[in-house]
Amino acid sequence: MRILLVEPWQTGSHDAWAEGYRASSEHQVDVIGLPGELWRWRLRGGALPLGEKISMWIDRYGQPDLLLISGLVDVAELLGLARRNLSPDVGVVIYQHESQLVYPVADGCYDNGAALRNWMSWCAADLVLFNSYHHMRAVNEALPGFVRSLPDLTHVPALDNVMSKFEVFPVGVDLSRIGPGSDPSQPIDEQPDGDLEIDEGVDESDRPVILWPHRWERDKDPAAFLGALRKVRDEGLDFGLVLAGQDPPSGSTVATEERTAVEEEFADQIVASGEFRRADYLRHVAKSDLVVSCARHEFFGVAIVEAVSSGCVPLLPNALSYPELIRPPWHPTVLYEPGTFGTRLVDAVRRIDELRDETVGLAQSMRRFDWSTMAPIYDQRFAAVAERLAIGAAAA
Repeated sequence: MRILLVEPWQTGSHDAWAEGYRASSEHQVDVIGLPGELWRWRLRGGALPLGEKISMWIDRYGQPDLLLISGLVDVAELLGLARRNLSPDVGVVIYQHESQLVYPVADGCYDNGAALRNWMSWCAADLVLFNSYHHMRAVNEALPGFVRSLPDLTHVPALDNVMSKFEVFPVGVDLSRIGPGSDPSQPIDEQPDGDLEIDEGVDESDRPVILWPHRWERDKDPAAFLGALRKVRDEGLDFGLVLAGQDPPSGSTVATEERTAVEEEFADQIVASGEFRRADYLRHVAKSDLVVSCARHEFFGVAIVEAVSSGCVPLLPNALSYPELIRPPWHPTVLYEPGTFGTRLVDAVRRIDELRDETVGLAQSMRRFDWSTMAPIYDQRFAAVAERLAIGAAAA
């Protein structure tokens, strides 16, 4: 079957997901999309250029069997704009990397206009996939109240039908060059993702290296990371730092100040800092000992899967998607409770060799997210959707 994958944010982890599935699927998967910028505008205005791209693709190749659409676009609007070219029998599957209904744009504040576009998209789809049970549960808990808060009650009857479309399909991750079972002959994209700053004069071999692989934004709580690093320093423990992840967005004064504080206060500990090329990133992940998170919001966690697969010992909140990524036997060792991150990081730096022994097998457990495992699961589910719709169309 032929799948047209539509990615409104064709950058970073979204692009890696789209291209990873394209390369691993037994189906023929074509990818079209837009650059990863102006996310709010992608959700509000991305349907028009993407509708034109879909129509041009159909003019060239004919009807797809299924549209697989990443969720950062108004899918109902997109289908309306493509209606003259797109057969009504084509299946529509949405992959929800994140949901505006349960993602605050500021502390305690949600973008109800963006959430409404998510809701209308789900109404228009045949199947809606979430990347974790944490994500789907959060939406299931918030959605009834949101729909009942709309200006009239005409949407309420659609709730049960829409929620029946929800399923969980974890993100596929390319682990072919990472950790146990990796294939070093596989090529790596060497194109730079941004500026790279590396201090090759620091020898991290005799001290634990802490990896921060997250965006420098409020939802990843860099202030908690800074506070925990100060605790480790105050205990007189030596450590190295790899500071990865996207720079703070323009106008994020607080996040910029927090990153600057880390870079200035811990300059002697920094092994590498910047937005890395893929090959450099994997090299530094492989040399790191601890990967940490103090995130307030995380719907999946691709960077954590990669780092743990590479052999890093994780230190993660006992919340969000992390209890799904980490299997239960390792929960007491690597998941921490609220308010304990600093203390647990001190302990992890001090006991890194013991923690390695206590987490034997954890890296191998991440292989379940590799595309070699996930792509056949995607393929089978999408084929079932297309077959069901084809049978229904024939019966009509």
